[in-house]
Parts: sequence; structure tokens; C-alpha cells
Amino acid sequence: MRVGLPRALLYYRYGKLWERFLDGLGAEVVLSPKTDEAILDKGLACVSSEVCLPIKVVAGHIVELRDRVDAIFFPRLNWLHDRLYACPKMIGIVDVARMFLNDEVRLIAPTINGNFTRAHILAGLQICPNLFKVWQAWRSAVHRKSPRAEDRGPVARLPSSVYCYEPTVGLISHFYNLEDEFISGAIIKTFKENGYQILTKEDLSQKVLLNNRCFANNIRWVYERELFNAFEYLLGKVDGFCMVVSMGCGPDSLVAEFMRERAQAAQVPFLLLVIDEHTGTAGIVTRVEAFVELMKRRKQVRVCA
Repeated sequence: MRVGLPRALLYYRYGKLWERFLDGLGAEVVLSPKTDEAILDKGLACVSSEVCLPIKVVAGHIVELRDRVDAIFFPRLNWLHDRLYACPKMIGIVDVARMFLNDEVRLIAPTINGNFTRAHILAGLQICPNLFKVWQAWRSAVHRKSPRAEDRGPVARLPSSVYCYEPTVGLISHFYNLEDEFISGAIIKTFKENGYQILTKEDLSQKVLLNNRCFANNIRWVYERELFNAFEYLLGKVDGFCMVVSMGCGPDSLVAEFMRERAQAAQVPFLLLVIDEHTGTAGIVTRVEAFVELMKRRKQVRVCA
């Protein structure tokens, strides 16, 4: 059985786990190619122009897989710990995918309501009816997972002083934006070419990201709480922040304003980049380079003072 995995959205956090799980079930895993213009165009033809760029991208990946596989594995994440929900568009894209696939290919879409393991066991039974084999495949996939930030503890490379270390920028965005080269490759490359080390929320421990104290407890979106907690933790430890937000993302737009206010109060440079399918690379690079110059001048002023 050939099972497709869209290389987008939740794949960038759970994809390797899913690959091992499906492989353990005896499925032949087929990954969609890396995002490019052709895949984006396919997504644009299937979903509303009102949805955000990551949703358009993942729709394109699903279409790309449609004629190559027997089934597509595409879990729906409703909520995880502490009843923290994914955004409505991320939840709803599963139903939209069912509509534009139109029974041409089977969609295996377990719904995750807090219990991550249960959802995957039920999904595995749709591929392999042997419960024992499904459980063994899941346990093996989880056991062989690559160590993440939460297993490493606090980030060792975070500086203790703002003024005596390699220039660093906090890049605040969702993992499915930053790890997709088509979406954020130019941003990351520009910072690195200008000598800046990049820190993201994926560099931080789960203890930091899941903090529910103070204002963070008011944020009821799972990945926006991670963004805000990463920002709070890095505030005072980096030269500036660059936040990448997809056009049309309501939760991100709201949380971004709180971050901007906090950064301004702390006199830390803050750049907000809003992107969609029309965003040009040249314009993004120009804005990032201007922001780099601002951070350098701000740092020089503080050192001289």
C-alpha cells in the first residue's frame, strides 16, 4: 500500500515520526516534493484565496500526491495539552481536502483531541487490521524518535550577555513556515549572510514553550502560545526580533501586536514580515537587510552609552 505524506504544515514537526510509523505498518511511504511554485499553484486552485499561505501550500502538496498513492495520511489536530487548539483553518483543511480529492484517493485523517497515541493507533488500524502490529509499530516509531529540544534541556548556546557574543536575532514564526525553504528560505539566508545567528522556538525546551503563567495563559491557540513564550524567553537575550506572519492568520496577527508592544517597551528592534503567495523575494531581502542595519546601529549606540 502506497501512503502519501504531504511535506508541509504538521509534517515539519511530526513527519519523521509518521514516516517510521507507516513504515512499521508495512506501507510504502511517498513524500511529496519540496514546495515550489508549481505546488503552490495547485493549492491556489483548490482553496479559497482568504486562507493563509501554509494552508494553500499543504493543499498543493495533497494534490501533488493524489495520482501517486493509494492513500494520503493527513491527521487533523484539534487540540493538544491544556485544551490548546489549532487555528480553525488548520482544523478545517482536512474537510476541504476531502472535497477536492472527491474520492479519487483515500484520506486517512485521524482526529487528535488531546490523546496523540490513541488517534494514531486508530489510524494505523485503517492500514493494518492487526492491533498488536499497529501498537508495536507505534511504540517503535516513538522510541526511535530524534531527540528534540525538550530532551536536551535549556539551550546551551543562549548568551548570558547581550553585548559580548555573536550577533543574534530571534526569528519568531511557526515551524511549518521556517522549515519550508520556499516560504522562509530567503529570510534565513539573508540573516546568516549578514553574520547573524538565528534562534527560533524550536531551539527552546518544552518547559519554556508550554509555560502557562501570566499572559501566556490567556492564549488558547497551541502554537501561538509557543510563539509568545519563545519571545518572552528570548527578550533581552537577542539583538532583535523578526516575526514572520502569514497574511490572513488571525491568531498570529493578534499575538504579534502584544509582542511588538513588549519589544518597543524594552527598546528591542522588532520587524514584522507579513507574507503571502504574492510576496517577492527581493522585497523581503531588502526589508531584512534594512532591519539588520537597524540592529547594528542600535547595538553600537548601547555599547557607546
